[in-house]
Amino acid sequence: MSEDQTQAVFEYGRKKAVESYVFWDETTGTKRYKADPKDLALRRPPGVIFDVGSLKSPLRAGLLALKSHGCKVTSVHPMFGPDTELLSGRHVVFVDLGNAAALAAARELFAPTMAEQVVMSLDDHDRLIAYVLGLSHALNIAFFTALAESGEAAPKLARMSSTTFDAQLEVASRVAQESPELYYEIQSLNDYGAESLEALSQAVERLRTAVLSQDHTTFVALMRRGRDYLEDRRSVAERRA
Repeated sequence: MSEDQTQAVFEYGRKKAVESYVFWDETTGTKRYKADPKDLALRRPPGVIFDVGSLKSPLRAGLLALKSHGCKVTSVHPMFGPDTELLSGRHVVFVDLGNAAALAAARELFAPTMAEQVVMSLDDHDRLIAYVLGLSHALNIAFFTALAESGEAAPKLARMSSTTFDAQLEVASRVAQESPELYYEIQSLNDYGAESLEALSQAVERLRTAVLSQDHTTFVALMRRGRDYLEDRRSVAERRA
């Protein structure tokens, strides 16, 4: 991927969850539009159009308008930031909107890289992103919120931290440095966002109930189910490698 193409892919894309519309025309170069994609549809540009937003459901009407106006439109979600140098082991998600030429052109941008390409529907993207981003963000926000409201000073906790605490704190610290506006959009604008938040709430309540009621059986079952689930995921990752 050329430097200009890389810049086009990431222009605005990591600033906001849904603000990013890129029109790539190989004859004239890259043009960028920050307007509503429904407005872009009226322009009917000849090149390939795609967004690189973290969410797709808020763009549904605009993307469908582009499609209905005969534009070559698709949707892309690079699962990494613009400062990433090596794409080995990274994922790029492509949302198939029914235009094979646009999808192929967008995928071709990443063909020279080692990034793993994943193609799915718009609804599948946002449903899965509710867990991949929404759940992981919410978990870390809840973690550092509980610490901040515990009354315990961070230096005091650091003096007696454990391996698990340190690992979780490192991830939570990175999340805390991200844009609150972007993270709020990822949580609030996803049509499927409530599903993962409800799953988190129920999981915490089951854990709380098991501990407070001295329910050893349920607690052990939660741990073992999680171990089996994560072992399956690790096996899949090892087979891919």
